Amino acid sequence: MKNTLKLSLLMIILNSIFQLAIATTFSLTDYGALPNDGKPDTEAIQSAIDACSNYGGGTVLFPAGTWLSGTIFLKDNVTIYLSNGSVWRGVNDSAAYPYMKAKIMSREDRVPRKAMIYGYDLENIKIHGEGTIHPGGEYSVFDNAPQNERPFGIYLIKCKNITVEGIRMEQPVFWMQRYYWCDNLTLHNLKIFNHSNKNNDGIDIDACHNVVVSDCIIDSSDDALVLKSEGTRACEDVVITNCILRSHASMLKLGTASIGGFKRITISNIVITPSRSKEMHHPIGSWRGLAGIDLLNVDGGVLEDILINNVVIDSVDTPIFIKFGNRHDTWPGKPETTIGITRNIQISNVVIRNAGPICSSITGYPGHPIENVKLSDIYISVDGVTDMADTTTKVIENSDGYPYNRMFHSNLPAYGLYVRHVNDISLRNIKMVIEDSEVRSALHLENIDGGYFYEVSMDQPQSDQPKVRIINSNDLRFDIHDFTLQNIEQTNSNKIRIE
Repeated sequence: MKNTLKLSLLMIILNSIFQLAIATTFSLTDYGALPNDGKPDTEAIQSAIDACSNYGGGTVLFPAGTWLSGTIFLKDNVTIYLSNGSVWRGVNDSAAYPYMKAKIMSREDRVPRKAMIYGYDLENIKIHGEGTIHPGGEYSVFDNAPQNERPFGIYLIKCKNITVEGIRMEQPVFWMQRYYWCDNLTLHNLKIFNHSNKNNDGIDIDACHNVVVSDCIIDSSDDALVLKSEGTRACEDVVITNCILRSHASMLKLGTASIGGFKRITISNIVITPSRSKEMHHPIGSWRGLAGIDLLNVDGGVLEDILINNVVIDSVDTPIFIKFGNRHDTWPGKPETTIGITRNIQISNVVIRNAGPICSSITGYPGHPIENVKLSDIYISVDGVTDMADTTTKVIENSDGYPYNRMFHSNLPAYGLYVRHVNDISLRNIKMVIEDSEVRSALHLENIDGGYFYEVSMDQPQSDQPKVRIINSNDLRFDIHDFTLQNIEQTNSNKIRIE
C-alpha cells in the first residue's frame, strides 16, 4: 500500500514537471508557421514570443528548417532556442522593417533606425542553440541603401541580463549586433561571418556595463569586435577572452565613437588575422585589414585602465594603433563634452608577424598627451619598406580627423613603433625583427616626457638611419645591452641616458 502511494505521488510529480515543460515551450509550429514554405513567419514568431512573455517566461522554439521574418520585438523573460538545422532569415522586403525612433539619443541614433530583432528596456533575454541567424545582407533591395534603411541584425537598447551563445550568425544587412546602454551582457561561443554588404560589423557593444565576450570566431568585412560610446554613458567593466578575429577593417577596436569613454577593459587570449573571405565590401579595400588593435579616444571621453594580454597578430597593416585626438564629432543634440583623457594602458605578451608598412603607433596631440603606457614581452617582425623618403616623413597631426591607421596620409618613419605626445611610457623585453629590406629606424620618439626602455632589441635598418630617433623629448632612460649613443639620433631633447 505504501509503495503504491509513493509510486502514485511520483507519477503525479513527473507528470506535473512534464506538463510545465510543455507549457513553457512555445514552438513556432503551434502558431501557424511552417518551415521552408517561403512565406513570412513574422506573425507566428511574434505571437509565440508574446505568449511566452505573457505566461511569465519560457522558451520559443525554432525547429529545424528555414523561418522568415521582418522585425521581431523581443519581450521580457523570453529565451529563443534555434534548433540544429534551423535558419532564422530576414525577409527580402525593406518595408517589413519599420523605422524606430531613438529611445536614448546618441550619435548613431540621430535618425530612426531599423532592426530584424529588436528590444527596448527588457530583462532576461537569451538567444541560443545550434541554428543560424541570417538577416539577408545579400538581398538586392539593400544594395546601396543608406545606413538607416539597412536593419541591424540584433538591436537591444537599455536591456539587462542578456545572453547570446552557441549560434551562428551570417550575412547581415548592416551591423550584425548592436547592444546599447545594456547591463549584464554575455556573448559566448558565437561563429560570425559577415561579407554581404557595407558596414558588416560583427559585434558592436555601445555604452554597456558588465560585459563578457568569450570563445567567439568572427570574420567581418568591416570591424570584427567593437566597443563604442556613442552617447554620454561609458562602456565599462568588460572582459574579452579566447576569441579569433578577422576583418578587412579593424579586428578589435575601442572607438571610434568615444563620447562617454571606456573604463576597466581587460582583453586576453586573442588571435588576429586577415579575413578569409574572397569578397571585398569595405571601401578602403585592404585585404590584410587596417589594424589589429585599435584604441581610439577622440570625442572627449575618458579611456583608462585597459589591459591587453596574450595576443597573436599576423599579417595586418598596422598591428597596434592607439590614438588620442580631438575630432569631437558634432551632431544635433550632442551632449557637452570635455577634452578627454587617455591613460593607464598595458599591453603584454604579444607576437606580431609580417607587420605591414604603416607601423604600430601611440599618439596624442599637442598639449594633450597619452599618459602611462606600458608595453612588455612583445615580438614584432616586419615585411619592411625600401623608400628612403619614408625615413624622414614629416607626420601631420590631423588630430581632429577620423581616427584610423591611414589618417597621417603616409607611412610612418619607423618600422617597429612610432610614439608622439606621450607622458610616461615604458617598453620592456621588446624584440623588433626585419624580415626583408627596411630603411627606417626601429623606434621614433617625439614629444615624450618620461620613458624607460629595458631590454629592447632592434634590428639595424639597412641604411645610415639610427635605430632610435628622438625629437623634442625629455627624461628617457635606455637599459639595453650593447646599446650606445651612436644608435640614437637626438633633436632638441634633454636627459637622454643610457644605463
